[in-house]
This record gives sequence, structure tokens and C-alpha cells, in this order.
Amino acid sequence: MHDTDADTEAISGPEASPEPVAGAAPDAPEAVPEGEAGDAPPLEEQLRRDKQALEQQLEESQKAMEELRRQNMTLLSKAPVAKNWVLDVAVGECEFASAFAYFLEIQLDGHAEKRCTDVSQPSERPVFANSTLLLSVDNDLMSEKLKVSAFLNVVDPSAPDAAPTAKLLGSGILNLEELKVQESSTTSKRLVRNVSFTRTTSDASEGRQLVVGRATIVMQVKSLSLEDASAMELAKPHTVASALAPSLDKSLWQARPFESRLRVLVHRADALPVLEGSSHASMRVAVRLLQSGGHVMHEMASRSLSITPVTTTAGEVCFNQEIVIPLSAASLQSSGLQVSLSLEMVSSTSDGVSTDSLLNLQWSPTTLPVLVPVHLYARASNTSTSASRPRPRLLVSLTKEPGHEALDGLGDGMSHGLEVRVHGVPVGRPLPDVVEGALVAICPEAAIGADTRDLCIPVATYYYDQRVDLSNFLEAHFVAASGLKCFLTPLASSSRTPQWGQFVVRCLATTSSLRNLALLFFECAGVRTDPDTPLSGALLGFASVDASSLIGSQATSRSLIPDLRLLEAPGASTSLEVEVRVWPRGSTSAVSSSPRPPVERGSAPAALEQEAKDFRLHHELSVQLSKEFNLRAAALKRAGEEIVGLRRQVQLLKNENKSLRTQIEEEEKLAEDVQHRPPPEGLEKLSSAELAMKLQRTVEKYREEKAKAAELGRRMEDVLKEVNRSRGLERSLEELQQVHLEQNRELQRLQEEGRKLDTYRQTAKTQEKVISKLEKILESSLQEVQKAQKVQVDIERLKTENLKLRERCTSLLTRKRQELGGEEAQELKQRLAQKDAEIDRLKSMAAELKTGVVPRASHASYILDEVPESSAADPVEKPHAQPAHAALSAEEQEQLAHVEAKRFEWEQRCLAAEQRLQMLQQQLTDSSKRYGSDISTLEVEIAKKDARIKELEFLMRQHEAGS
Repeated sequence: MHDTDADTEAISGPEASPEPVAGAAPDAPEAVPEGEAGDAPPLEEQLRRDKQALEQQLEESQKAMEELRRQNMTLLSKAPVAKNWVLDVAVGECEFASAFAYFLEIQLDGHAEKRCTDVSQPSERPVFANSTLLLSVDNDLMSEKLKVSAFLNVVDPSAPDAAPTAKLLGSGILNLEELKVQESSTTSKRLVRNVSFTRTTSDASEGRQLVVGRATIVMQVKSLSLEDASAMELAKPHTVASALAPSLDKSLWQARPFESRLRVLVHRADALPVLEGSSHASMRVAVRLLQSGGHVMHEMASRSLSITPVTTTAGEVCFNQEIVIPLSAASLQSSGLQVSLSLEMVSSTSDGVSTDSLLNLQWSPTTLPVLVPVHLYARASNTSTSASRPRPRLLVSLTKEPGHEALDGLGDGMSHGLEVRVHGVPVGRPLPDVVEGALVAICPEAAIGADTRDLCIPVATYYYDQRVDLSNFLEAHFVAASGLKCFLTPLASSSRTPQWGQFVVRCLATTSSLRNLALLFFECAGVRTDPDTPLSGALLGFASVDASSLIGSQATSRSLIPDLRLLEAPGASTSLEVEVRVWPRGSTSAVSSSPRPPVERGSAPAALEQEAKDFRLHHELSVQLSKEFNLRAAALKRAGEEIVGLRRQVQLLKNENKSLRTQIEEEEKLAEDVQHRPPPEGLEKLSSAELAMKLQRTVEKYREEKAKAAELGRRMEDVLKEVNRSRGLERSLEELQQVHLEQNRELQRLQEEGRKLDTYRQTAKTQEKVISKLEKILESSLQEVQKAQKVQVDIERLKTENLKLRERCTSLLTRKRQELGGEEAQELKQRLAQKDAEIDRLKSMAAELKTGVVPRASHASYILDEVPESSAADPVEKPHAQPAHAALSAEEQEQLAHVEAKRFEWEQRCLAAEQRLQMLQQQLTDSSKRYGSDISTLEVEIAKKDARIKELEFLMRQHEAGS
């Protein structure tokens, strides 16, 4: 503090010092009477006092500067003994589901060291004073994880003076693998991460993960000295569990705009068939969106539940689940679109698992008006019921929700989109008695009057066994509907504090109805006793909510706990916890900030459209969060800029102080030179006032000249900076010119390649022709192979027949040698005689030919041509005519020799044909391999050419688009 005061005095002193010097001369004549010549001593005394004051201030500022310089040198001379790595964690914006006093705790997963923030004020967006925390870590955090936990302080209402206890709300995990410190560096990069605090619900059967809050965390690894690390310990709040804390199973309610979809709230199904004890069955409800041909565009099903037996033949199932089916604009415009609601039984027996549809309802989604609920009770008529086989009954609530962009056109033109999230009856303010089957009906268009006992939920009963289409039934129902418009929650279980699991109801409300929004509390315990009116339960109480303050609040939500006025116990202190959100009119642009591409009719399935819509909504939410983060970051940036500006201002003041000191020193030197220098001639005749005036003018001119010199120096510096900038621009211009030249060369190369496209196309066509010719050659070679195979088969058959004939000939020769005088010999003799007669006949014919008769000559020539062939082609019968040993004639022996020669010749031909066939097969195999390799090579080349052609076309299109 002393150094700061001294520095302040040193800054303020020189700024005020020139004023007395400049103002002393004009004021002196007023203090001295006119005509007196002895007014110089008072003026010198005044100047001397001012000089002493300035010298004293200068000495003090020099002492302060010396002290600061000494301290800086001391700090710079200190070297750290050792480095200690710490994780710097800064807590940014936080958001929770309810307004409580929160604090955060950070801890490395698996380590004992913890750090906590201070306890904030009760708020949904808490702000912590000590939002920067440090943890001792190593410089290697590749395998470490940061655990961030959120706690809330709870005060015991029975003991308000006692210290509040802390209860764990939820925790989140952040990976630290990106916080890597480079070598020869003391810090890592800064990471900004969003962490969501999750907790598991207290319901053990479900165990759902709820997001109860989120926070922005900024992390960075730094190195500190041991002295700084020793002072790093911070106070930690006492974190102990408390049974008096409120229910924490409350998730964040994100702002999700209205979507075009069908919401089916399945309450219950009864009169269900009960299977035998050996088999197991479960029920489910499936909602399908069908096209005109019966194709399923989208399908959603409820969870499968076991049947609870009510009687020996009938059972019931309480679903209490909402099924949502997206309805896109393209699907609604298509003709023949149907919604199918099916009640299915999934049974498992020894034969396997089977699914049976017990009830199937279909209707057109266009018959449902937007944001007008209908509570449908589908059952069979009393005339068709049978004791042997019960007909199932199903109770559902149907609501068609429009897109957010259509909200402004609905209602009276002044209506707002309304969302109500129903939590339940708080534990601290329960109901007087246990209630079974409780539900909350939200009536945005009804005002609660004095008489509320006649209020009931309108239910439309549809007999599905009669000849009435459900679409026509719904149209007639909405035309004649005049009852109460109720948006229902599911049926709650039996309890004094029924809970509805944060069920969200969306409706449309006018400005007047928002001031008194009616919430009706029904008990539907008598459903089984009166099946004809399933929702005719008694009205237990009502509550009213004023949501008019949320109009125009940019879709922010508010948690409300209105009093629940019970009709039977008006003095009971019971409440109902709800959250209300009112969407402002004209919020379509805020919801859909980015333009959506048009979707062609039936071009994409509804599931993909829903996923795209969810992605857009999440993107819009992330954009909104990023905008808020950017606002905070901009505020921090402005604060930093202001700090930098103040530092710059302090530096400027220091520089100005220094310049003023230099100016004072120069003036003192000038005064000393003037005192030591003999006075110029003519000054003795001047009065003190004239001397003061001349001195003042001289000083002013000196200052003006000095200011001009400083201005010229500054202008010179600016000119030098401009010259340097022009040189940099010149270098940038040269680089750009070089880049343009390279781009032109590349463009020329691409143009040359583009000119070759026609050649490549012609080459590809030529290659196709060559390939077609090769395929034809391959087919012809395959035909030749087939022909060669047939020839080989024929040769084998001829070989076999020749071998059989040779064996027969050998056996005949052997038999004839053994039986010379047998019957066969006689037969041979007869045949020999016949041959002799034939020879004689042929000789006569030859003689006739010699005589010149033409017909007989041509006939004889024909016979002469045919006889040798027949005799040569009959190798089997010739041996029969041979007698044993030398009994054959010379002609027969000649014919036999001729047959043997023919046989040898055919054997040689067969061998040659076999060799030629093998050669053909080898050539065919080689050619097939060669043709196959050539074809594959050509196909690869063609594929490469096609790819290159496509690449060149793509580059040409890019070039044309760029030009």
C-alpha cells in the first residue's frame, strides 16, 4: 500500500507542477502595486517555493521507483527450487433443475485430494466466488480422469439454527488425456469442456440415468514453485449425506420446440386372455405408421408387461406409457397414410415364442385436429361378448402435436404454446389418505368455478366389432365434441405422494387462460367396478397456476408448487409440484435459425427425418448454449481489455511523468544557465513583468518547438512503419504472383489432360471392341474344344469296335483251323462259289462295257466302284471264307492283307488324332489362360482410364465453377 501511494503521488505531482510555473508570472503583477520597482523579490520567493515543492515530489517519486525496482529485482532473482505441477480448474456457467444452495467438488478419480468451491446463493444458475481450484497432479495425465461432483446444502426445517448438511446431487467425469505438457514448457493448452451431472434414480426397478445439471469447466496444467504450492490448500465444505434433503431425482428440462408427431398415451388394457400356468405371456402396444400399400414407415412399441390375472379367464395390464410417432409434412400429404394401434400378446411355450394381435385399430392421422386430445376406449359391444373367450379392451389418449412453425397460426391468433411438466405431490406435504390410480388433468380452456363436483374426463367409447370405421368415428366425435378439453398424465401408483415421473404435457393456451391455468386431480380407483366409464373417477381436488408472467420470456421455465385444494379435506396442506414453460409468439425464427432443406415427397423414411429433426434441435440448443457462453466470454474479454487499458493508461501516465520530469530538469538546467550567464544587453531597462512575459513566451515557444520535434519524430516512426508494411505487402504480392503462376501451370496441365479425354474415350471404345472380339475367339475355341472332345469319343468308340472285331477274327480263325470239315467250311465253300459267280457276272458286265453300252457301263462302273469298298469294309466276313492254312485263295489272302493294312492305317490315324487332340487341348488351355490374363489386364486398364476420366471431368467442373 505504501508503494502504491508513493507511485500515485509521483504520478499526480508532475501533472500539477507546470501550472504554478505558468501561472506565477501573470499573477505577480496583481499582487504587486503598480509603479513599485521592488516587486522582484516576492516573485523569486514564489518561484523558489514551487521549485522546492517540485524537488521534494521528485525525490519521493524516485524513492518509490527505486523501491519498486528493488522488489522487482528481488522477485526476478528468485529461482524456483523445484517444479510442482498443478491442474488449474475454473468453474464457468452452471445450471441445475431446481433453485438450491450449491457447491462443486473436484477430485482426480482414484485420488484422495479434493477441492471445493464456496456455497452459492439459492439459484438455478449458481455463481461461485472462488471458482478457480487447484489440484496437485503429474505432468502426464494420459490415464487420469477428473470427477466433478455437485452438492446442495440442506437446512433442517425442524432445527433452523443448526448447520446445513450437504447432499450429493450428481457427478460427471472428464478425460484429461488432451492436457499434455510439451517439453521445455510450463503450461499446457486450455481446454473448455461441458460436464453433465448425472444420478441414478431411486427406483431400483428402473435405475434410469437423469441429467440433473451441467457446468462449463476450463482446465489447464501449470507448474508452480513449492512456495506457491504450499499455499494452495483451500477450505472444503463438509459433505455428508442428509436424509432431510429434497428429492434429487429431477432432471434438467431442456427447451425442445414443438414437433409434428402423434402422441399416444396408453393407460391400460383389460379383459385379456390368461394362459395356462405352464406358458408365459406378456402384452405390449405397438403403434405403426403405414403407407397405402401396407408398408411400415415407422414403428414404436411399449415395454412388454406381464398379465395380472383378475379372474380365472381374464387379466389386465397397466401400461402408463406414452408412445410417440413422428409425422412429417411429406407423409401427411401422401394419400392412404394410416396409423395402426395394435395390442399384441407375446407368449413363450415349449414350441417357441409367438406374437398374436388381439386388437388392431387403424385410422387416418388427418382426422385428428392438432392439440385437441381424445381419450379413446376401444371395446367390444355387449351383444358380441362371449363367456368362453373375452374380448380385450384398451384405453388410450391420442394427441396430434404440430410443428413449432405452425403455433402462431393456431387458436385465436393470440395463443401461446404451453408446456407443463408434472412432478407430483411433494414428500413434505402429502395427501391425507392413500390414493390409487391418481392422475392430473390439465385444462387450458376451463376456468375453475364454485361447483367442481360435476367435472369429469370425457371418454369416447368405440365398439370395434361394429361396422363403423375408426376414422369416421373420430370425425363424428370431434364434430359433436363439446366437453372439457383435458390433457392427461398417466395413472400413478397407490401412494400418499403420487409421482408422475416428470411427465410433459403440451397444449395451446390463450393469454387469459394463462392467468388461471386449471389443474384437476382425479382418482380412478373404480375402473374395474365400472368398465363402461374407465376414467370416471372422483375429483379429489384442483389447483390453479398463474403463468402470465412467463409470456415473452424466451421459453424459460419456472418451477411452481401451487396449493392442492382437496374437496373432502379443504384444510389439508397439500401441494402439487409442476414446472411451466410458455413459448413466445413469433419464436419460429429462434427455433429454426438454420434453413432446413426441402424434403421430397416420400424420399426418406420417417425415422431418418426424426433423427435429422432431433439433430437440428440439439444443434440449436448447443448454438444457444454457445451464444450464452460467448456472451460470458465476451464479458470476460471486455473486463480483460479494460484491465489492459488501465494498465496501458498507467504506463502512459508513467511515461508522461517521466517526460515531465525530463522537462523540469531541462528547465532547471536552463534556469541555472541563465543565472550563471551574464544578462544580455537591454534587460536592465525591462521591468519584472516584462521579463516574466518574455520568459513565458520563450518557454512556450520552446515547448511548441519541442512538441513539433516530437510530432515529427512520431510521424517519422509512422512513415517507417508504413514503409515496413509496404515491404511486407510487396513480399505478399510476390508470393501471390508465384502462387498464381503455379496455379496457371496446373490449369494448363489440366487443360492438356482434358484435351486427351476424347483420345481416352476412343481408346476405351477400341478396348471394348478388342475385348468383344477376344470373347468371340474364346467362344469359338471352346466350340473347337468341344468338337475335339467329340472326335476323341468317336475315336475311342472305333478303337473299341476294332478291338472287338480283331478278337472275333482271331477266334474265328482258331475255330476254322480246328474244324476243317465242319458246317462252316461248307458255308465258306458256298460263299466262295457265290463269289466266283459274282466274278463271272462282273466279267460279263465288263465285256458288255467293252461293247460300248452306256447304261450298263455306268451301272458296271458304279458296281466296280462299290465292290472294293464293300469288300474292304467287311473285315469280319472275309476271314470266314478262308479255309485252314493254305486253303484260302490268293485273292482272299490279298484282301486280308489289305484289311490288315487298313487296320494298321486306322491305328496310326487314331494315334495321330490322339496326339493332335492333346496338342489342341494344351493350346486351348494356354490360349484360355493367356486370353484370361489379357482380359483381366484390359479390364484393369479400362477401370484406370475411367477413373482418370472421371477425375479430369471433376477437375474441369471445378475449374469452370471457379472461373
